[in-house]
Order: sequence, then structure tokens, then C-alpha cells
Amino acid sequence: MRARVLASRKARERGRDARGAASRRALQRLTLVMRLASSPPSSLSSGDVRRGASRGGRAASAASAASASAARAAVDAVVGARAMSSRERVDGALASSSLYCGLDFGTSSARMAVVDDRGALVHVSVAAYDAPDARLGLSTSWTSALWTLLARLEDDVRRRIEAVAIDGTSGTALIVDGSNGEVLHAPYMYNDTFKEEVGRISALRAAASDVKHSVESASSAACKLSRWFNVDGEEKDKARARLLHHADWLAYQLHGKMGMSDFNNALKLGFDPAPGAETFPSWLSGAPFGYMLPAHVLAPGTSFGLIQDAVRERLELSRTCEVIAGTTDSVAAFVASKAVAEGECATSLGSTLALKLISADRVDDLSAGVYSHRLNGSWLVGGASNLGGWILRRFFTNDQLVELTREIESKSYVADKDYFEGVMLGFGLSVDEAAAIVEASRPSDDAQFVVNIFSSIANVEARCYERMRELGASSGATKVFSAGGGAQNVLWASMRSKAMGGIPVVRSDIDEAAYGAALLARQGRRRLDTYVP
Repeated sequence: MRARVLASRKARERGRDARGAASRRALQRLTLVMRLASSPPSSLSSGDVRRGASRGGRAASAASAASASAARAAVDAVVGARAMSSRERVDGALASSSLYCGLDFGTSSARMAVVDDRGALVHVSVAAYDAPDARLGLSTSWTSALWTLLARLEDDVRRRIEAVAIDGTSGTALIVDGSNGEVLHAPYMYNDTFKEEVGRISALRAAASDVKHSVESASSAACKLSRWFNVDGEEKDKARARLLHHADWLAYQLHGKMGMSDFNNALKLGFDPAPGAETFPSWLSGAPFGYMLPAHVLAPGTSFGLIQDAVRERLELSRTCEVIAGTTDSVAAFVASKAVAEGECATSLGSTLALKLISADRVDDLSAGVYSHRLNGSWLVGGASNLGGWILRRFFTNDQLVELTREIESKSYVADKDYFEGVMLGFGLSVDEAAAIVEASRPSDDAQFVVNIFSSIANVEARCYERMRELGASSGATKVFSAGGGAQNVLWASMRSKAMGGIPVVRSDIDEAAYGAALLARQGRRRLDTYVP
């Protein structure tokens, strides 16, 4: 009896010790979050910074496949050496329990997804942004969310993470100190526009081509770079200043290498991802601010290198954990759909309408609102429109839409009005203009009004995909994966399918951009040629 009591007591003491250790680790993680949020990562040597800042080496590094292969070989050599010394690895191979982390930094919060070797989702988490800093804007909120999400993981999960990839809002850019990543100006957000800079950018490329370039948009990253250099930047900061996109700068916090970016984020900065090019055009790299462009632009799903030791040790990450080149939020959402075949598409039916179609051929037509991202050897032809779910939200709540959808189905309503006849991609119609068109022809029957809106937006989607084919996409739409709030409405999906000739329109199993980023992390770390498990 006494022996059993003593055994029970010892068991309770062991339990208390374990709980105490867990509490201490949790406190350490909280302290870590505060420390990381208040201090920049370790910087590179001054020699590394000078090499990264060299304009002469920039184009060669971005364009040279041999250089990229050499960099990957160097990373593989270090990873292999560390793997051989780790009890969790066998002959340098990844353990079957390896995990891969994707981080999506949206407009109001950051999301994290963790997947296993099979691409199955094993963890999700969300962190709302802190209030913006008076001088540095949301940059401090982003880093706080980054450290919070990573530190929030259970110890066992965090130690098994072998790769991290980050996506961010397209067109959001920061001007930073090239030697240490310090933010020099509050971030320029994705929806900031500088119309006066379009003229400056156009003047730079005046002799290059008569065809309008994607950088000649008031919201492009190139216009934001020109704005800082010509208007907002202080003279004393110009020599050390570099531009990083939203996702670039957050990835820098992990790998500590200045001037790293990816094909998709760099597209609206003027980067040409075409095979054989993979560089910035000479008229841009030779501009007065050309030295501020990212020096190394890699394909999404390839390795930036190992997480820097200081961060890895603080977070207790795997010794072989790598940072993988990420992408924009919209491309990450496309990856999450797992669309991979030529002709497959992804439509995001959120507040706006965003479309992407897989094509063997590149299509760029700024006048039609069409441009192409490069991903895994294919082109994602796409664009966006103001004509999305906000129109429905302007007039009805979610509950009302559910009830009206049931009424439409039970009484077999048919659309009798196309509110946006002839409208396609681009933002030619403002929100107020589109609302005025809809309201001017609103019927007294709310169910008829809703079915008309459903049909009108479905017709815009169908025309857009057909227009992509007409402009040169190698295939028309053959299957559409849907994401966003509108994807949940089965009736609307049926109407969209009919408008596109009866092709399948299905809801993505997982439509979170963070999941897409995690699949890219898995692809890059495992050296795969596809993100589809």
C-alpha cells in the first residue's frame, strides 16, 4: 500500500515538473516574441551587403540559371551536413514527420498554415495586427505577428518545421536600409496610388516600347519606388536605401539576406520572369534608383537558403530549416486550389473578382487588364475586377442571401437583366458607378434582383476567361476552382458553370493563401517541381 502511495506521489510530482517545464517554455516563447519584435535580425557582413548592392552583379545574378544552381548546391551541402549530424535524419533524408509552414500576411491579419509531407493540413493559426506605428506604419505590426505565430506553435511542431514560405499583398512595398533591414519609411500599401509617378516611369522607358507596361500603373511598386526616390526620401538615406516587397521583407527577418525577392512579387516592379530573361529591363535597372531593386529574384518554391542561426536558435527550429521563395497573396490562393493542368482556373469571389488561368503561353495586355505570372514553368494569365461580392453585400446580409437563394431555387427564377453587359477585367467601373448601374434597374422583387446580380457577375467571369483565350492563352477555361465567400453558394456556382458552357465549377477544398504558401514551402524544401502533393 505504502509503495503504491509513494509511486502515485512520484507520478504527480513528475506531472507537476512537466507542467512547470511547459509553463517555463511558454513564458520563454512570450519573452522571445517581445525580444524579436523589438530588434532586427542579425545582418550580413559588410562585404555581403556591398555585393548585394552592386548593380553590375544584380542583372547577372537574377538572370543566370547557373548562379541559381550553384546557390542551391551550396544550400544543399550545408543542409546535408547538418542532416548527417542530426539524430532525426537518416542518410541526410527528411524525416517522415517533417512539417512545412506557410504564412499569409493580408490586409488586417496574418495567417499560418502547417502541412505534413503529404500536404495535409495539420495546423492553422491567425494573429490580428497591432495598431500601426506612428512613424513606421504597419511594418512593426507585421513583425509582431510573424514572431507571435511562430512562437505560438507547440515545441514539437516547431522543431519539425523544415521550411517556411511567406506571401504578402501584391504591390505593398517598403524602403529599407540595405545594411540591416531597418525601415526608412512607412510601407507603401497595395492600394496607394501615385498618378504623377506614372509620367516619370513612362519617360524612363519611352524608347523601349510603344506598348504600355504593367509598371505604368499608379499603384505599381515601380511608381512607389519612384515616389520615395523623387519625393518622400531624405537625401541622407538614398545611398543605403533598398526596396523590398511585403513578403520579401518578412522573409528577410528569417534569412537575413538583403535583396531577395520572387518572380511574382517582383512582376509589378518591372521584373521580366520569362525564360531566358529573368531580370529587370535595362531602362529600369539603369534608372537613378535602379540600385534599389532586389538583387536576387528567384522562382516561387525555390530556396532562399537556411534560416539564420540567431533566429533558428531563439525559435528552436530545425537545424536544416530553410526559407523558401514565396509569392503574392492571390497566387498563393491559386496554389491552394491545387489547379495544375493547362486550362484549369481559379476564381476568387470575394469583395472583388480575381481570375487566373493556367496557360502554356504568356498573355499581357494592360489595356484589357490582363497580365501573366510565371509559376512552375507555366503562366498564370489573369487579372481582377471591381465587380465582386461587395455588390451583394451593399444590399443584403448573408442571412438574407441564404433565404433569397432558397426562394430562387424553389420558384425557378431566371435572370432577366445583365447589369454589366460587355464589362470585362480591370477597374474601369468604380464602386459607386457599378452601384448606380445596379440600383437604377433594381426590380421590386428582391429574389429577381439577386438572381440578376448572380447572372451579371457570372457573365463577367465567362467573358474574362474567353477574352484571355482570344488574347493568346493556350487554352480556354476547362475547370474552375472557386474561393472566397461567393464560392459557398451552390446556385451561383451552377449559374457560373452554365455561363462558361457547362464546365465544372467546384469549391476549393482549402482556399486559404497560407495553405498555398505552405505547399510552396514543401515543394521548395523537398526540391519538387510541383506544389500538388
